This record gives sequence, structure tokens and C-alpha cells, in this order.
Amino acid sequence: MEFRKEVEVAKVLVGGKVEENVVEIRYDPLTLQTSRILKKTIPMQSGDFQDEIESTKSWCPFCSERIEQMASRDPEIMKGELWKRGEGVLFSNLTPYSRYSLVLRLTEEHYVPLSEFRQQHFFDAFKLIQEYVKKVPDGKYYITIGMNYLKPSGSSIMHPHIQVMISEVSTDYFARLEWSALEFKESKGVDYWKKLAEVEKEGERYVGRTEKTDWIAAFAPKGFFHFTGIPEEREFAEMSDEQLNGIAEGIVKILKYYGRKGLNAFNFSMFCADRIGEHFRTNINIVARTPFAKYYWCDVFYPKMFHDESVVFFVPEDYAGEIKEIWNEL
Repeated sequence: MEFRKEVEVAKVLVGGKVEENVVEIRYDPLTLQTSRILKKTIPMQSGDFQDEIESTKSWCPFCSERIEQMASRDPEIMKGELWKRGEGVLFSNLTPYSRYSLVLRLTEEHYVPLSEFRQQHFFDAFKLIQEYVKKVPDGKYYITIGMNYLKPSGSSIMHPHIQVMISEVSTDYFARLEWSALEFKESKGVDYWKKLAEVEKEGERYVGRTEKTDWIAAFAPKGFFHFTGIPEEREFAEMSDEQLNGIAEGIVKILKYYGRKGLNAFNFSMFCADRIGEHFRTNINIVARTPFAKYYWCDVFYPKMFHDESVVFFVPEDYAGEIKEIWNEL
């Protein structure tokens, strides 16, 4: 496993003085996809958007007073019912992205600060999704579980919710992961994520552990403050409650860390190993987005849209050390 990076130095004339700016180009150890780290201090703080919280409550389809009437229903697996557990409600996506496309209302509250998400929210969500996945007909499917929170993340609805895609055709990045993981397993005799956890445990990007799950800062980050969770149990549908709790706890810890840094928006995606093969292990990735405020800005630039290369301003080894110091407090 190689952690490869290259460095370029740009010289800029500012106020009569020449400044040197270091750019690191890092290669993902599995896919070799590149990320650029610009070592700059970028202030990012949440702003006030109370007016939007209140105004969006008036029409939100995921609030408890509307969800029964407005939620789309799945006629095949869920037989037209809404599945509920705790505050979670699972239903069909009105705009499906795949053969089986779901939305899960995560919390009863319309808006939740990052520090107030609870482990139980995610555990209940994962249990509902797990129940659904077990009922999907036989065949090879690519299963992803993801979340956009607030407008900078791409979310059109403020109310916290998770999306599930179960498709016979992989997304482009999922395909890269699978091909690369198969090649790695055939050459090394072990799945990539198991080896990654083993290697990173002794290094400066290792963050900490929750039940049955290791957490690291991604070497070649795909977004701001990118963390990866690596579970002991390989397939999502077969995960024990202990494993699901470990994943849920890790997500909540990272969200609390984001909150302490003045952030409020994020994405996560879980790539599930179910129905793929032993070369693949379910893995969880979470990134912060630029904070939502009245005049927020988007952090997806042309290098990502057209070159499929992420540009970030924060060094993984730095923020790994920062969260590691407070991991047990979060």
C-alpha cells in the first residue's frame, strides 16, 4: 500500500513581496484518484439562518404533520406502508435514482444542529434500511446509503434525511472502488479496507475506534475534513447491532467535531459490500461542507465537476490529530 504525493510550489507577488504557496497532490492508495491540498487558512463559520428554518417548516414534507399524507409509497417490498422505528420513517423516493430508491426521515425535529444528532437516530435508520435490504430480490445490486445536510451539501429539504440507492448498475466511483478492490485482494490476499485499518493504526491519520469500527482521516481527501469508517463486519445486511452502533457512534462523534469547528453542513456515503464479493468491505465516508449561512458558497469547483479531482484546504494529518485529542469526549 503506497501513500504517494507530489508537491508543487507556486510563487505569488503580493504587496511587493514574493510568497510561496505549497500545493500537495495526493493519490488515493486504492483508486489512484488525485486530490489537491492547498495549505491555506480559510475561515469557515456558521451563519444565522433562523428565518429559513422557520419558513421551510411551513411546507416541509418530512415533518410529522405531513409525512403520512405526502410520503411516496413502495408497492413492492413495503406493500404501500411506511416503516417506522424511533424517529425514523422509511419510504420511497419520489424522484428515484435507481430500481430501489428510498428516503429515510431521520429526526422528528425539522432542523438539528450538528452537536445534537444522536447515536440512536442513525442506529434506528440503519436498522430500517437493513430490514429493507434483506428483502430485495436475489441478484447483484450496488447498495449505497448517503446523506446531504443543508444547502451547501446539495440538499433541497432542510429536514434531516438519508437516501438509499439499490441499483443493478454501479455509480462511476463505486465501480472504480470495486475494480480496484478486486485487484488489491487478488494481489495482496486481503481486502483493502482491512489492510488500510491495520496500516493506519500506527500512523498520524488514525483517529480512534468505536464499537467494531476504526476511523481514520483519508489520505487523499474528497472533501473538507474527510474521515473514513472501517467496520469489522463486512456486509451491511448482516451487521450485528453492535456493529451498527459502532458506525452510528462514529458518525455522531465526527458531527460533534464539525460543530465545534463552526461547521453545519455535511455529506456521508456508505458503500455496502452486500452481493459484491469478499474483496469488498462496507466503508463509510463523511465530509464537511462550507457552512450554511445567508451568503454561503459552494466548495465544488470546476476541478471536481470536470476533472473529478477534489480541492481542499485542510491537511488530513492536522485534523486527525485535532479530533484524536478529543475523541473520547465527543
